[in-house]
Amino acid sequence: MQQQRQKHLFEHRWFHPDPQPGEPPKQSYRVFWTMTFILGTFSAAYLQWINPYLQQQQRAGAGASAAPTSNEPVFDKDKFQDYTIKHIRPYNSNTKLFTFATPEGQATNLPVASALFARPAEGAENVPLNDKGEPVVRWYTPVSDMSAPGEFTVMIKRYENGKLTPYIHSLKEGDKLAFKGPIKKFAYKANEFEEVGLIGGGSGITPLYQIVRHALKDKANTAKFTLLYGNLTEEDILLRSELDELKKQYPRTFDVVYFVDNKTSSEKAIRSGYIGVEDVKKHLPDPKGGEAKVKVFVCGPAGQMKAISGTKAGMKQGELSGALKQAGFTEEQVYKF
Repeated sequence: MQQQRQKHLFEHRWFHPDPQPGEPPKQSYRVFWTMTFILGTFSAAYLQWINPYLQQQQRAGAGASAAPTSNEPVFDKDKFQDYTIKHIRPYNSNTKLFTFATPEGQATNLPVASALFARPAEGAENVPLNDKGEPVVRWYTPVSDMSAPGEFTVMIKRYENGKLTPYIHSLKEGDKLAFKGPIKKFAYKANEFEEVGLIGGGSGITPLYQIVRHALKDKANTAKFTLLYGNLTEEDILLRSELDELKKQYPRTFDVVYFVDNKTSSEKAIRSGYIGVEDVKKHLPDPKGGEAKVKVFVCGPAGQMKAISGTKAGMKQGELSGALKQAGFTEEQVYKF
C-alpha cells in the first residue's frame, strides 16, 4: 500500500472545493482573497504599531549619539567651573596628561592660541593657598583638538617647589579641577605668514604645539613651520611622539630640531647644547622676509626667554633682545607667550 502523500497547504479543500457530480473542477479565487487578507492585515499592523515604534527608536538613538553643537567656548571666562578628570596618563617621571570631561559632550571650541586659568575645585581638601590666603591659580594650554567633543587634555609638569602642580599631580581619576577662560593670546589666522619659527623650552611647548597642530591639519595651509625645542635631558622632551608624527605627516611644511643640555644617545635628530644665535640663523626663516611673511613664537622658562628673545614686561611683550635680535628679527616679527 502506497504511503499517502502529505498535502500542501494550498491543496486543502478550502482552496479547492469538490465539484458537483457531472461538473468540471472549480477554479477557486479563495487563494487570492486569503492572501490579500493576510497582507492587508500585516500592512495595517505595520502602519499602526511597528513603523511608529521603529521611527521612535531611530530618533532616540540619534539623539543619544549626537552631542549638542556650538561654536562658543564651553568655558566661562569670568567664573571658575569644576571639571571631572576622565583619564590620567603619565608621560614621564614628572609630567602627566590630564583629560577632563566637558558638559553634555561639547567641544571646547577654544580659539588658537589661548589658555585656561586653573585652580582647585570648590570644596576640595588640602588646597594650596597664596600669600593672600586664596587658592593658587595658574594658566595651562590644552594640547587636545579644540573641536573634539566631550573632553579636553592638559599636559602638566610637576615642579618640586611649585605651589599648584604638586597638588594637581596628587589628584586621581574622578577628582575635579576648576577652570575658566579662555585667555586669548595670539589670534592665529591661516596662511597669515609664509614661514613661522617656533622656539620652546620645557612645558613651554604647549602653546607652540597648539598653533602648529591646528595649522597643519588645515588642508589649505601653505605656511612652513620650523620648531627649535630645548630641554635639559632627552626624557624631558614633551610631546615628542606627537611632534615626530606631525613631521612624518607634513614633511614639506613642518620640521623640528631638538636640543638637550645633557645628551646621552646618538640620535641625529637631537643636538647637544642650548639654542643659540647660530641655530636661529641656520634653521629659522630669514627675517628680511618682512613682518607680513615671517613670524617667530617663543615660550619657555625665564632663563631661555631671556637668552632667546628677552623676557616679557608683565602682560606686555617687552623689548626684544637675545638671539633673535642678534639674528636680525624685529619686535613686530616676534611674539612671546
